[in-house]
Amino acid sequence: MVTGSIQQNKGKYYAVINLKDENGKRKPKWISTGLEVKDGNKRKAEKFLQEQLALWNGRNGIFIGTGLAEYLEHWLETIPRDIRPSTYRGYCGNMNNHIIPYFKQHPVALQDVTPMILEEYYYSLLKPESNLTTGTALSPTTIHHHHQNISKALNDAVREGLIVANPASTVRLPKKIPYRPDYLNKEQLEELNRLFSGTVIELPVFLCSIYGFRRSEVLGLKWKSIDFHNKAITICETLQQSAGGGDYTAAPKTDSSYRTLPMTKRVEEVLLKFKAKQTENKKLMGSYYFSSDYVCTMPDGRVIAPNYIERVFHSTISKSDLPQVTLHLLRHSVASNLLNDGFSVTQVQEWLGHSSAATTLTFYAHVDKTSKLQIANQLDKIDAENGFIQLKNDKKSASEKSKKIKIRPVKRTK
Repeated sequence: MVTGSIQQNKGKYYAVINLKDENGKRKPKWISTGLEVKDGNKRKAEKFLQEQLALWNGRNGIFIGTGLAEYLEHWLETIPRDIRPSTYRGYCGNMNNHIIPYFKQHPVALQDVTPMILEEYYYSLLKPESNLTTGTALSPTTIHHHHQNISKALNDAVREGLIVANPASTVRLPKKIPYRPDYLNKEQLEELNRLFSGTVIELPVFLCSIYGFRRSEVLGLKWKSIDFHNKAITICETLQQSAGGGDYTAAPKTDSSYRTLPMTKRVEEVLLKFKAKQTENKKLMGSYYFSSDYVCTMPDGRVIAPNYIERVFHSTISKSDLPQVTLHLLRHSVASNLLNDGFSVTQVQEWLGHSSAATTLTFYAHVDKTSKLQIANQLDKIDAENGFIQLKNDKKSASEKSKKIKIRPVKRTK
């Protein structure tokens, strides 16, 4: 419970609210009552103080003494709905599965949260069995995601006046481990396409293996966005999964995700085959067919749901001898193979729809051989010119060349 008192300063009454900073140190907040120190005003100042304490002890339905876990539950319910539902789903997963249960077991008042308390939580996630799915420790990258969620919630608490400063701003986090995603080479991608041939998700898997589409991009692709005349495919809409179940359409992830890609001859043939198949199924099923403009659909015309494609992909590849990658890792596979083929980082960035080349470098610098080969080739050329290596068409050795170099003595001046 926040307390306060009436104080005098320069002939006026002030309501002083006893608050603490992110380190738990006392940080009083002085609020002017606008009342001069004279008979009759002290009672009015006391009333003003009580009104202020009522606000600080019950701001937006959250009492100052409320625990962090209870505040986070409240925050999830009142978080602005202008964020993407997929982002909100991520918040709910982290909060409900890890963060809130931990702080219910280790209760702390919202105003008493310190950087050390948050650090204890983050490092507890490095213990075995923290991952609810695999029963292992959470990765430092995942812990950073938890920190981002907590930091945003506490930033909102600062904005609402519930705390003075965000204690998450000075937290020390476990060091991230550089992400080195597995990927399939070109031969393995071809084997993958043969593996899924004839299945319901054959088409989306094929398109992802060529263009490195995100799951939401390939499932949200519509025929109106495919231009057979100009041989182009435009990504302008995505299919997302909502937090409460069900699917919805949304704009691409970023402005750079809006992109138009050329259609290869192979892709054109496959798309025309599946378009004809949809037309045939529609005639066969009549009114039982779910008409839509989506490219990737079930045999009855229903759009393929995000959860369904993930489930089928995992089930199928787990029974094969291929590396056990996820659907999203096809995106990494495409990028890695393009870089290995000599395409530049900027070209791969545009193909994948990354917001900047820096994003591409973050994930794929370890396979970007183009610039490194150029440097090595140039160094070889310089070494050859200086006689450090012998070129095939050079009959004289470097030692013979060195004999021709005349060394002139330096004249000494008096």
